[in-house]
Amino acid sequence: MRKLAIPLLVILIVAGVIASQTFYIVDETQMAIVTRFGGFKESKTSPGIAVKVPFVESVTKLDSRLLRVDAPPASLLTLDKRTLVIDAFARYRITDPLVFFQALRTETHAEARVGDIVNSNLRREVALDLQSEIIDETREEIMNRITAASKLLDITRDEAKNLDGGLNDPSLTIIIAGRAVEEGEEAIRDLDPTPEQLRAIIDDLPLENYDLEGENFRYRVPLTDRFGIEIVDVRIKRADFPQGVASSVFDRMRAERERIASAERAEGAKIDLEKRAEVDRIVQIITQEAEGDSAEIR
Repeated sequence: MRKLAIPLLVILIVAGVIASQTFYIVDETQMAIVTRFGGFKESKTSPGIAVKVPFVESVTKLDSRLLRVDAPPASLLTLDKRTLVIDAFARYRITDPLVFFQALRTETHAEARVGDIVNSNLRREVALDLQSEIIDETREEIMNRITAASKLLDITRDEAKNLDGGLNDPSLTIIIAGRAVEEGEEAIRDLDPTPEQLRAIIDDLPLENYDLEGENFRYRVPLTDRFGIEIVDVRIKRADFPQGVASSVFDRMRAERERIASAERAEGAKIDLEKRAEVDRIVQIITQEAEGDSAEIR
């Protein structure tokens, strides 16, 4: 019996190792990528137990939930040439495990890439907005524009030509790039070209004939096609003055409050003197009248 125990124990251990290398579990918050010798084999997006070739294939699990990326605070210049320190974050999800694995490999690389995309679009948007708009008035609209812009990826014209459909590829979006203007003028935002202008851009026709001379163009493709991810939302957490500017602003506010307080105190002192003078006058009149009545009675 003892002679059978050791072989049986070895068999159980080997079976356990093989089973652990054969079966894997994907829960409802995950998706998995199976690779064979480093190359993509298959992906699994539904929860459950799955099978792979032991010791030959490996499994990489990815989070299928919304993921958050905190972009580092950036000092950005507004349309009215004011500097703001803006702190933002983005939420994204993995939509295509295969494209994600081929382009980014890991969630760490994805976070870095999303941070770069958000900061680039944030910088472009802030350059077209006034400081007051970013701080208070239209921040929600600004965040919506940044979110929409972050769903697409800028590529070069040469890269656009290499798409399956070239410059006519249905996934490609061509727009006339917006630009900052002189202070006091309204910013020029990205514009969709007319059908005639779009044809001129694609066919490389003389741009001056289509009111496009001097314009720059942006060639954009869906982010999910390139990286297998979708940026769902971009939020501005904080938009503050730089430390030096903030101190000067607070100093000006303090000085203004002290000026108002001094004016109020001076006004109060003036009213106090007027009231006291009026009361003294009335007292003097009453006293004189009383003395006159007293003299008559005597």
